[in-house]
Parts: sequence; structure tokens; C-alpha cells
Amino acid sequence: VLCLAAASYAKEEEQKHLGVFSNEAEGFKIVTVMIHESGMAYFHGAVTGLIGEWKLDEAKSTLSISIYDPSARKEQSLDLRFDEGSRSYEIIKPGKEAGEPPYELYFVSADIPEKMVTAFKAYPERIKKMKAQAAAEEQFKRRREEQLERERPEYERVVSQIKAEPRTVLAKEFHSKELTPLGQYPTKIRAFRDTLIDHDVAYPEKVLIELLEEVPDDHHSLRVLLVKRPELTSETLTRFYPQAIEWGKLNYTILANIAEHPNTPIEIVRDLAGRKNLAVGATNPAKYRLEKLERA
Repeated sequence: VLCLAAASYAKEEEQKHLGVFSNEAEGFKIVTVMIHESGMAYFHGAVTGLIGEWKLDEAKSTLSISIYDPSARKEQSLDLRFDEGSRSYEIIKPGKEAGEPPYELYFVSADIPEKMVTAFKAYPERIKKMKAQAAAEEQFKRRREEQLERERPEYERVVSQIKAEPRTVLAKEFHSKELTPLGQYPTKIRAFRDTLIDHDVAYPEKVLIELLEEVPDDHHSLRVLLVKRPELTSETLTRFYPQAIEWGKLNYTILANIAEHPNTPIEIVRDLAGRKNLAVGATNPAKYRLEKLERA
């Protein structure tokens, strides 16, 4: 019996660093760590809950939790200093200033909720999939960058051609909205769209008008760029406003750009601001512009 008791006590001593630890604060200030015997841990702070693998450096009394960050695509470490005497952890905050309060987490329970144990068991397979997806996305990004680099000479040639003769873009080949397998516009179309975005590239208003008249009815992303061009006069914006109301029902950014265009007549801005049958993404920019004019 004494041997069993001694063995049980020794095991308890060895597992002092396991269990649920918390600062037992309220609301968003609460911080909780769950350390499981499987080598998995859960950190909860404010609205963040993260699972990772832990390792204990007994010599330094430091427990490190390795957490994979899918957005950064790398492992991040959370370090905790274990105090065996008080059975508590202190979060080791990098660059902590002298006099800052300690981030102490005290032992709450040896029992970790069953749902967390289940999550720990599922974690290795889940993290494997996350890393595989991150690797695939990284490869896709690299392929896109390599493709852009290969296309650079042709891209620059088309940009120079458009700058020298803007009417070039009236050709139907520039109006397609089809993307390449890598999710990009073909070289010519990308060059065209980039020149529309760059307002240092001059476009005759006649060319812009013909584009507004000729681009396919469902190619609203191109109209978004066209109605933002500074060359459009108040007369042209007034002329296309009724059509823009229809276009704006499928892409409100067209109307938002008209509302913010410096050449748009104030009467149109007022009309747009008062519309009840359009998305707020279209009407709010008009309302904000009116408010700004009233404050001026």
C-alpha cells in the first residue's frame, strides 16, 4: 500500500505542470491555458483560442507551446515559466518592461474538458491539412509571380502602345473578362486595366465614351474603372447616369465612383443619395459627399 501511495504521489508531482491554469479574470481579460499529457496544449486569451504542441525544459522550468499561424505560414512560440511551488505559470512576454504586472496563471483543475481532449486528438491531422494548403497557396503565388515576370516584356510593350495610341483599347480583344488558369487577366487586358487605374496615363474622353458604350453588358468591373477616369466631363456623367443606375444594381461601386467623381453634378449626387432601391454601398458615398459639402 505504501508503495502504491508513493508511486501515486510521485506521479502527481511529475504531472504538476499539467491541467487547467487561469488568471481567473472576467470578460476579455481572462487568460486560460490547458496543458494535456498527450503533448498538446490550448491557449485562450480574449477572443483568441489556439492549439499547439508543448515541450517542457525542466532545467529552465520553461514550457513552450508551438502554435502554427496559417496566415503567417509559420510556427510561433508562446513561452511560460512554471513555478512548481505555487503550481502556476507566468507568461513570458517578449520585451516586457520593468514594473509591468506578471501574467500569472494559477492551477484550476487537473481535468481538461472532454471536448478539448477530442480537439487535441484531431489536431495533428488538421494541422497537416492546413500546412498542405499553405504550401499549395505558396506554390500558386510563386507560379503567378513567375508568369508575370515572363510576361513583363509583352506587358510593357502593350502599355507603351496604349500610351502612344489610346484608341488601341477599342479593339474587342481588350474587353474580355476571362481569366487565365492562374486567376489573372491575360497580358494585354492586364496592361489595359492598369493604364485605366493609373490616372497619369491620359485617355481622350471620346475613347472612354466609346468604351462605356461598347464593353459587354456584364463586364461591370471594367465600368468601375471607366467611370472613375478624371477626363469624364459633367455632361458625360449626366448622360450615362441613367444607365449607371441599372449597372449599379449589380455592382454598386460604379455608382459609388460616380458619387465621388469631382465632375459629377451636385443634382446627380443628391438624386443618388435619396435613392431607396439601391445598396448602401452606392448611396452612402453620395450622402457623405453632401455632408462634406455642407460642412465646407
